[in-house]
Amino acid sequence: MSRNFGVVNIVAVLFIAALLLGYMNYVNKENNEIERLKLSYAIDYASDAGAMAMLKTSNLDMDYSEGMSFTMDPQLALDTFIDVFCFNYDLQPTAENRALVKDYIPVAAVATNDGYYLASPRLVRNGGGNYPENSANDVDWDLVFGMKTPYSYTYGGTSYALNMGLEDTIALTGSSLTKEAGLPPTATGPMSREDAHAYINNLISTDMANSINDTNKDNPNWKNAFYIPSQLTTFSGVNSIEGPSFLALVQGVTLSTARPIDGFSIAGTKIATARMVAGYTRGDIQYYAYADKVPSSIEIDDLFTSIKEAALNGYFFDALYMR
Repeated sequence: MSRNFGVVNIVAVLFIAALLLGYMNYVNKENNEIERLKLSYAIDYASDAGAMAMLKTSNLDMDYSEGMSFTMDPQLALDTFIDVFCFNYDLQPTAENRALVKDYIPVAAVATNDGYYLASPRLVRNGGGNYPENSANDVDWDLVFGMKTPYSYTYGGTSYALNMGLEDTIALTGSSLTKEAGLPPTATGPMSREDAHAYINNLISTDMANSINDTNKDNPNWKNAFYIPSQLTTFSGVNSIEGPSFLALVQGVTLSTARPIDGFSIAGTKIATARMVAGYTRGDIQYYAYADKVPSSIEIDDLFTSIKEAALNGYFFDALYMR
């Protein structure tokens, strides 16, 4: 009888142990999912802030004849992204914390109207002499932007520079540089707008992947080994870049977990020009309508960036011109 009771106790202990192990595994996976979600939100908020920071410079040098054409500072976007990312993890944006966050970023990109910038880890200080001829020693790494890369396309001996407006291209044939209306030719006819968007997206995603590969291959003293995720080759089909954007890849984050998070995120924020709203007076009543709908004979009192802003300034919806 006592032997049977002992067997029952052993079975009960094994059952409880298995239950506890299963519960601990479940809790661990749940915590990892929560941390991945937190990382995703942190990247989204930080990228939005980086894109907004680019619009708050003192001089955008906008060309109003080309809606997407304006000057963008990629370093300002990256610095803002890192600072906001720090705040999302309750870190003060000190030099040490900024350097820590940069360690998790294998590549960042700023896509502008006529080209893009890529930032990747670079050796900025080496106390061990010439590198790579001599081994690096007492080194500092930083996330550094390279030169602007155009959206170049070659066909029939002519090199074309695309832009996100897709209304014209710059063509280089030999030593002749011209501006041509429309999109460049292909083997099956003129390039479509969809193909042009896909081509620009492919250029950026391929260069980002190559940058990660070069970081792993050419920098043996770099303490992190990044990977090229499959999403990098497919993100253009889901979240295509159709306007000036800021993108960042973040990997291996250990800010709030014991082991690196195996998640991957690409955050992109598109900057689009606002459809201006005009405020004017007609028949002693203040109305608003989209500026492109208001006849040229109407004298405009003020311009607003949204309908809400116009309403808050005392203007009323004009059913005549908003039809």
